[in-house]
Amino acid sequence: MLERYKSLRRDFLQVAESSVNSDILNQLKRNYAHDVDSRRKLSRVKDLGSFIRLLEKRDVVSCDNIEQLHFILKYIGKLEFKDKLLEYENWLKSAPSFPFYKMYQSDNIASAPLQIYKNTSGNVASPLDSYHACNAAHSSHESTVQNMNLPFNHIAQKSYCCKQKEKRTDREKSLQQAVLLQVSERLGRSWRDVARHLGIRECEIDAVQSKYHCNLKEQSFEILKIYISQSNKECWTINLIRALDKGRRRDLKELVEDLMVAHKYV
Repeated sequence: MLERYKSLRRDFLQVAESSVNSDILNQLKRNYAHDVDSRRKLSRVKDLGSFIRLLEKRDVVSCDNIEQLHFILKYIGKLEFKDKLLEYENWLKSAPSFPFYKMYQSDNIASAPLQIYKNTSGNVASPLDSYHACNAAHSSHESTVQNMNLPFNHIAQKSYCCKQKEKRTDREKSLQQAVLLQVSERLGRSWRDVARHLGIRECEIDAVQSKYHCNLKEQSFEILKIYISQSNKECWTINLIRALDKGRRRDLKELVEDLMVAHKYV
């Protein structure tokens, strides 16, 4: 699995690296600053390759999770590589799973100090005896791990799914807040038309206008808040993008799309 992933990463960098200048790289750093959680490490990133490796060390990208490569690819506009990512993901579904595999873990099986084994007569064993004793202990350990694999994998996968669900909920809340603040800043007099395209009732629109008389920013913020609270959480972004497009605010439509990429909510 790791070798195939390394091959994919190499091809990904060959296609994408030429499109990533310093401005795009800095924006990617900002987008993932929360995941990396280290300004010092981000400051050392000088190219896309070192950035991807930093995401790998933080388990944001791994050989069994390349979701973020899709977002990065879309952000830099190199969609011709998308088929390769999908092909890898399809292959991944049939590959053996290793829930706790770390790409940067030590190659050593254990860090315990080397012990000197004694043979049955009580004398210090020869290096060959020690090797056989070590090998027997390792085989016993492998057998135990294999017997535990099924329930262990089940628990690990369940835990992983719960964590992924929590992450997605956090990303959704963060995206909603960003949309409320940034779109309401720019919506201006278009807010009534957009509200109608969002399916908000006329009486609610009038109530918002009366409550925040002559304050376009507050009117926009309130109507978006009403929309988000009433909408289906699975498709609120899609409907908002359509409404902005119908309301001839394609600048804001693109803003929401960019925010979705920045918050990894695609």
